Amino acid sequence: MIELLEYARALSAHRNFARAAKQLGISQPTLTRAIQELEAQLGAKLFDRTRRGVFPTAIGEVVIEGARRVSRCVEDLKKEIRSFEGMERAELKVGVGPLVAQTWMPDAVIAMLAKYPSIEVHVSTYEWWELAPQLLNHHCELVVGEITPDIKRHSEIALHPLPQRPLRFFCRSGHPLTRLKNPTIAQIGAYPMASTKFPLRAAEHFGGTRALGRLAPNGMYFEPQISCQTFDVCLRIIKATDNIGIAPLAQLTRLDLNESFFVIPFDAASLRTNYGVMHLRDRSLSPSAQAFVDQALDMEQAYFEPTQFEHAPASKRRGR
Repeated sequence: MIELLEYARALSAHRNFARAAKQLGISQPTLTRAIQELEAQLGAKLFDRTRRGVFPTAIGEVVIEGARRVSRCVEDLKKEIRSFEGMERAELKVGVGPLVAQTWMPDAVIAMLAKYPSIEVHVSTYEWWELAPQLLNHHCELVVGEITPDIKRHSEIALHPLPQRPLRFFCRSGHPLTRLKNPTIAQIGAYPMASTKFPLRAAEHFGGTRALGRLAPNGMYFEPQISCQTFDVCLRIIKATDNIGIAPLAQLTRLDLNESFFVIPFDAASLRTNYGVMHLRDRSLSPSAQAFVDQALDMEQAYFEPTQFEHAPASKRRGR
């Protein structure tokens, strides 16, 4: 159909079958048959053949104008594909959970822009249970966040797990917990928490500790007493109160531990991140999305590389 519309445009421009055929690089009989086929498909006469030339009918004028719009759209699409493949001008929409947004995601965007300065990257932060719907509704091409049982049930979602990274409770320097050598979860749970919402698996540690927070009525997540998506907001609250927080160990190493914050010496096998990169299984990643995934994996690894803090003596880690 697109080719036939192009033939009609050429005939309208030249008002002559022979000249239009020459411009198109086809024979006159081929052009004649093409116009006849187009008229048959549309069920309308598109051209009047007169001694003075070939002129579009009223319906033909409408079709020719539509053909011009189609031609412009096709050219724009071709241009977009060429620029897209060359990464000269592409757009990528990524959805992330709060923890990813506040740790290594900015590094991934910076690395992406260093290689492709003209690319448009839109990073949106969602609660972790909102990520799958954003992906399934085509609002994002990629999402990075908590791997939940619900996400695993979506066969249409391709899932690429990231390494599990250690999480730690922390509090302000001078907090009563800093005087305990090996606090139990019951002792930690005596204090309220300021943090993001947690997946249901957090109930293993938090479910029986009333002060930390509570399970949501729908049972989907654990809600701390002070719920906030922004890490800086949590830090200010924790620094000024007896609220405790939780964060990846690598993130805590970037804080002023000796002066302001204290990493609580409590560990458990389930105190780990459980994140992954997700996209729709039946859709090939765009070049920009694939490039972003490559950058993201490198930046995630760089962010969580072992630091001097992890190997420091326990007394130094407690600021003693």
